[in-house]
Amino acid sequence: MHNEGMRRLVAIALSLTYVSAKLACGQDADTIVLKDEKRKFTIVSQIQDPAEAAAFLAALDAPDSKSRNALANQFLNRYPRSWLLAQASDLAARSAVDREQYPEAVEKARFSLRLLPENPSLLVLLANIEAQQADYDQAVRDADLALEYLDEIERPSGMNQTEWNALRLQLKSSAYFARARVEASQALRKQPADKDRLARSLASLNRAAAWNSKDDEVLYLRGIVELQLQQPRAAAADLAFVWRSGGPMGQKAEVILRRLAKGSVEDFVSGLPPRVIDASLTHEAQRNGDSQALTNGYVGPEACRTCHAKEYNAWRTTGMARMLQPYRPENVVGDFSANASFESTIQPGSIQVGFDKKPFFRFANNQRFNVDYTIGSKWQQGYATKLPDGRLQVLPVEYNLQEKKWINYWQMIDPPGSARAVIEDFPKLTAATNYQQNCAICHTSQLKIDESAEDSFEHGTYLQPGIDCEMCHGPSAWHVKQIGKGSLEHTDPKQPPFDFRRVSNRDAVRVCAQCHRQSAVRDIGAGGELNYSSKGDFVPTTWLRSYDAFSRKAFYKDGRFRETTFIVEAFTRSACYLRGTAQCASCHSPHLDNFATNETSLKYLKNPNEMCLQCHEKYRNRVAEHSRHEAGGEASRCVTCHMPRIAEALLFKARSHQIEAPTADLTERFGQQESPNVCVSCHSEKAVGWAKEQLARWQR
Repeated sequence: MHNEGMRRLVAIALSLTYVSAKLACGQDADTIVLKDEKRKFTIVSQIQDPAEAAAFLAALDAPDSKSRNALANQFLNRYPRSWLLAQASDLAARSAVDREQYPEAVEKARFSLRLLPENPSLLVLLANIEAQQADYDQAVRDADLALEYLDEIERPSGMNQTEWNALRLQLKSSAYFARARVEASQALRKQPADKDRLARSLASLNRAAAWNSKDDEVLYLRGIVELQLQQPRAAAADLAFVWRSGGPMGQKAEVILRRLAKGSVEDFVSGLPPRVIDASLTHEAQRNGDSQALTNGYVGPEACRTCHAKEYNAWRTTGMARMLQPYRPENVVGDFSANASFESTIQPGSIQVGFDKKPFFRFANNQRFNVDYTIGSKWQQGYATKLPDGRLQVLPVEYNLQEKKWINYWQMIDPPGSARAVIEDFPKLTAATNYQQNCAICHTSQLKIDESAEDSFEHGTYLQPGIDCEMCHGPSAWHVKQIGKGSLEHTDPKQPPFDFRRVSNRDAVRVCAQCHRQSAVRDIGAGGELNYSSKGDFVPTTWLRSYDAFSRKAFYKDGRFRETTFIVEAFTRSACYLRGTAQCASCHSPHLDNFATNETSLKYLKNPNEMCLQCHEKYRNRVAEHSRHEAGGEASRCVTCHMPRIAEALLFKARSHQIEAPTADLTERFGQQESPNVCVSCHSEKAVGWAKEQLARWQR
C-alpha cells in the first residue's frame, strides 16, 4: 500500500479511537443493550488517577504523529499497568505508521490486539503492513478477521450511522485490498504467473472497488492484475480512472497507459469503456429464513414432545426450561425461615423474608411483596412479584445455593451507583428492577412489546417462560404440519428446525449468543419482537457493542473477561472457534438426561479431556507428556490449563472459555489479581517468574 493509503487508514482508525475513548457511552454488565441506547460513562472516565487520564488524552489530542508517538510511548512507560494500555499501544502503532516506522507499528499493534483483539481498524492497518512486508499468511488472517468484525460490530455510540457507514466501507475496501495484494504478490513470484491466485486477487479487488469505488490504489492494482489476466481493455479503463484522478498513483498509471496506447493517451482513454464497479458485491449476506416456517409461527415446546420425547423430557429438567417459573412450593430453593442468613453487606433491617401461604419479602417501611415467580434454580435463585398491571418486579436479593445465604446480586455485578442495587428503593417499583425490561429477553421465549404503549418494555409479553425448543431450533408450526403430511425433507440446516450438526460453527454460535453474549446489541422487530423474528431469519440480527463501552469491572487488565456474562465473547476469541470448527454444542448439550449431576450439560462428563481430544487427536496417548503432569489427575485435564477458573460467576469461579495456552508475562506486569496465571494458582508457593521460565521452556 502506498504511504498515502497508510496515512488514510491511520486517520480513519484514529477517529475511531477518539470516539471510543472520549464519546462512547458505557454499559453496565448483565443488562439488555439496545440500538441507540445511551449510558453514562466512558473508558477514560473510569480511570481513577487524573494524571493518568490526562496523559492519555494528551497523546490522543496531539497535533501531529511525531508528538503523538512520543506521548503514547511516554504513557506506556509511565503507566505500564494502566487500563488504557490497549488504546495507548494503538495510538503508538498508528503514529509509527504515519512516520513509516513499521517494525514499531507491528510490535505495538500486536500488543494492543493481544489485550483487545476486536479492533477491526487496527487489524486492517496491520494486514496492509504485513502484505507489504511479505508476511502473507498473517496478512490474510488479519484481513479476514477484520472483515468478520466489520460485519458484526455496531457503530460507536458517539458516531452517527452515516459517519460509521463511510468509515466502514473504507475499512472493508482496505481489508479486501490487503487480501488482493497478498494473492497478486504470490502469483507474480512464479513464472509464468499463477492464474488461479490472480483470479482470487481480482475477486478481492472487485470487492474492494465496490466498497470504495474511488480508491486509486485499488483501481491501480486491479489494472495490473487485469493485464496479467489478458484483460487489456478492463485494465486500461481502471488505469485511466487513476490517471484522471491526478493522485499519487496517476504517474504510474500514465506510464502503463502510454505503453498500451502506442500514441496519444488522451485519444486512447476517450474510447475506453467505463470501469466496472459491481455494487452488488457490497450487499450484506442476507439470511433469508423459510417464510413458511416464520409465517406459520411458534407453537411452544409441547408440539415437540410427540416425536422428540427423550429430548423434551431431558430439556424439562435443565436450567434453561426452569429459568422463569410461576410460583410452586417445590420450585423454591431459598431459605424463607425467620433465621435466614443474609450477606454481611446487606443493611440489617432493610429487608426480611417470611412465609404466609406464599414466600414474601418485607421492607423497612413494612411494605410486603409476595413471591409470584422463581428465577433460576441451578446456582442461584431470584424472585419476582407480579403487579396488578402485569409488570414483574425482581426482588432485590437472591438466594445463593453454594453459600446457602441471601445476597444483593446486583450490588455484586454492577458498577458503584447502581440504582437497582439499593434495597430500600425497591418499593418504588422503578424500571431498574423490572423483569421484562432487564431480564426477560434472555430468560423467556418469544418476548415482544407494544411500542405504542407507555412504558412498553416494562409490560413486555412472552409466549413461554424460560428458554424453549423454538428459541434454539426456530418456529415449529410449519415443521409439525409437514411431519403430519409425511414430509421429512430438510435440505437447509439453517432453516427451522435448525440443525446444529450440519451448520457452520459461526451459525451455530449465533443461536447460543442470543443469550450468552453480553455485548449483543439488539434491534426491535417490526412487530415489537425482542428475542425472536417474524421475518427473515428466526435468529434476530444482533451486533456487537465495542468492549470499550463496558464497565472495566467486566475485564481483567490483561484483556480477558472477568464476568461469565461474556462467555461467547471469550469463546469467539479462541483458535478453536476462529481457525477450527468448535461451537458450543461441541462440548455442551441441553438434551442430556443427567442434569441433576451434570449442571453444565457437558457431553463428556466422565472423560472431560474428550472435549478437546475429539479435535486434538494427536494428544490422546500423550496427555502426561503434553501436560507435564501425571495422567488422570486434575492437573492433566486440558481444561485446567487452557480453560482456568478465572471467570466471576455467582460467588464461585467458572472456567474461562477463551481456550488459550497459559502465559505469565502479563501476570508479571499486572499481578495475579489482574492477570491470573494458572500455574501460580496451583503452585501458590512459587513466584510468577518461575511460571514464566517453565512455560518458556515447555513452548520451545
